[in-house]
Amino acid sequence: MQFPYQCLASREATETGEGGWTLFGACGSTLVAQSSSGGTSTWTKPDEPVAEPQPKDADAEGPPEKKVKLSEPPKQKKANFTNLIVTSDGRHIVAVTGEDKCIRVFDTNFENQLRQLSERPMSRRPCSITLTSDDSTILCADKFGDVYSLPLIPRPDYVIPEAPAEPVQEEEWIPSATVLTVHSGRNRKTLEDQLKQKKKGPAPPKDEMKFEHQLLLGHVSMLTDIVNAEVDARHYIITADRDEHIRVSRGIPQAHIIEGFCFGHEAFISKLCLSNSGRLVSGGGDPNLFVWDWPNHKLLKKLPLLDAVAEHLKSRPELGVGEVSKVAVSGIWSVPNSDEVLVACEGVPALFSFKIDATTNKSTHTTEYSGAMALKGNALDVTFLPTSPSSSSAVVSIDHVHKPGSTKEVREEKDIHRLQCFSSKENGIWHEDSHTAEMLKSFHDQVFDVEAGASRGDGSATGDGKAGLGSADDKALRDMLYSVENLRKRPGAEE
Repeated sequence: MQFPYQCLASREATETGEGGWTLFGACGSTLVAQSSSGGTSTWTKPDEPVAEPQPKDADAEGPPEKKVKLSEPPKQKKANFTNLIVTSDGRHIVAVTGEDKCIRVFDTNFENQLRQLSERPMSRRPCSITLTSDDSTILCADKFGDVYSLPLIPRPDYVIPEAPAEPVQEEEWIPSATVLTVHSGRNRKTLEDQLKQKKKGPAPPKDEMKFEHQLLLGHVSMLTDIVNAEVDARHYIITADRDEHIRVSRGIPQAHIIEGFCFGHEAFISKLCLSNSGRLVSGGGDPNLFVWDWPNHKLLKKLPLLDAVAEHLKSRPELGVGEVSKVAVSGIWSVPNSDEVLVACEGVPALFSFKIDATTNKSTHTTEYSGAMALKGNALDVTFLPTSPSSSSAVVSIDHVHKPGSTKEVREEKDIHRLQCFSSKENGIWHEDSHTAEMLKSFHDQVFDVEAGASRGDGSATGDGKAGLGSADDKALRDMLYSVENLRKRPGAEE
């Protein structure tokens, strides 16, 4: 069974002539690269050594222990890729593997051979990464709410600073109030929260990061996305979190200074995108996309995303999807050489095109939504190949394991292509690009085991091609592909 590509990235490759490109994809814990000339290469994370159980000393006192028969050896720890970006010069790839919280940097040569330069485990799991405009620094936002900066290439002469002295252990805190002395409902709730926190004990310490890094800024909520921006030679860091906040901070070295906030979302924010005109487009759990004049912290327009999704699904009754009441934005991509964005929603087999330049002219609001690109599976990621100087081809990674329109049901059809390619003509309408799809046939034919990261050439991931589907392994795959809706706060849940 072939597994989907959960991440895609691309670069221009002029070594092979005008219109040359290289496509990178992450399938589980494996990276795949293919150039426009047809050459492919892969990189797979080496397996971690598994410690063998130590035999018990024969001279040890006491009765012999009962032997426990192991049905199978312990599994290797997974390290699936969650983020993938390419530097502007195309020489380096920056990636994140989620399970081990590592930021990995690769370089790629003329033959697109992938070589890992560094791996740096963060203290908290990264949720989004980006690069500064000069490609020298990685900006990493984590699920704890912090943003760190790391040099793209670690300095060999960097010296790890000495660890601070161990803090003196404080005496155990005991609240002075009791349920007998507290009478109001609010105070009783506060006391219950204090007792509950005391029972949990102190928060676990962060893992020590033994490499060069700097804490830039922090939110009080889980971060979901980060964007680096530049206006009039001034740099800014834009961050979004689960609590509906978009924060605009100054760039390095003044990232601690807050320029302002973009308020307006009523649900979580999952994705940020800067259009070619410099507008900020944000989306998440709200029924609309938001378009911002972010330097002035002003909302320009709301684009009706939920209506577009409902209209498209209604036009495809074969999907069997009922009424749609909510959406969760899983991706927003700016189209090169155009003031247009493509939007994907979790569990929806389509991409939605919006013209951002029309948002400042109320008389042309009917042209803001351009239409939908029907897909054969749920959209996972999008990248653009520079096939010609004036146009680009969009390569879409689709989920060919689950049924279109569902994040749980496994589809019965086989031999579904994991990629779909589209090109935009002069009229701005997207059409399927069969020529590019044929060029990526070898990219599609790569088969990997998502859990172990091993390449197989027999067309199966676990031997019979069915193991894992509908089982715990299938749940692990589903959790890896679909996590945006989990950001939505449940009614009555503690915040």
